[in-house]
Amino acid sequence: MLVTARPCYRTKTETVHGKRILGESKNVDLKSKRSSSLGSKLVSEQSRTLKKAITLYKPVQVWEWLFKSCEVNGRILLRDGLIDVKDVEECLVKGNSKKLYIKLPAWTVLQCLLASAKSNSSGLVITDGVELTELNSPRDKVFVWLVGPLLIMKEQIKNLKLTEDEEFCLRKLVMVCKNERTEDWDNTGFPSSDTVRKAQLQAIIRRLQGMVASMSRIPTFRRRFMNLVKVLYIEALEMGASGNRAGGILKPNSDQTGNLDRTETPDMDVV
Repeated sequence: MLVTARPCYRTKTETVHGKRILGESKNVDLKSKRSSSLGSKLVSEQSRTLKKAITLYKPVQVWEWLFKSCEVNGRILLRDGLIDVKDVEECLVKGNSKKLYIKLPAWTVLQCLLASAKSNSSGLVITDGVELTELNSPRDKVFVWLVGPLLIMKEQIKNLKLTEDEEFCLRKLVMVCKNERTEDWDNTGFPSSDTVRKAQLQAIIRRLQGMVASMSRIPTFRRRFMNLVKVLYIEALEMGASGNRAGGILKPNSDQTGNLDRTETPDMDVV
């Protein structure tokens, strides 16, 4: 008995109005592949567009903000009697006065942290409408090292929920106290008596001063800051500043050790 091979039959294809659509199905598959490829290209282009939309700030822009803010705050400190012409002269002569060289930039950055914490910003509000984050900060190693810790300190300040009086005293205590022990704030009029709260704030201040001390080793910082000190010196002379006066506001005598208020600041040891 002969066995014949089983014939092979073409699979049944769908028809529309009696016409084969096998070729059309192939076209559909080809179109879907093309659309998928086009979609992936669009996603890639959108990703590149998003990266371009995140404008990276240049180091010079951040330095410009810092020193401009230091100049403005230095004038405020002169007006309020927290620094005087002798402090400015000492910085010009020695080239390294901690009260100006370290504490003034630290006070400036602290103001930025306070404003950023109050605004519920995810980054650091350096000027109106300008927010510095880890995404748009300069890729320079110095700023990569700075921005992360500053954001952490901002969240710490935010969690402390400082009152307006505490903020006011904190700014002054940065300039006039050693901030090494909680006892350094005794008889300063700081509103809170919570030693843990004081210790947390002093730790933030010390860390800020340490970061500024590290930045001060950068040649750009030293050059720009000394130019700033010269401007403050001229400002102090124009304001008629002297050892006991700054901007027309008398500083208390050395025997006055009362509480800090909005018009007077006691003489304290400055390191």
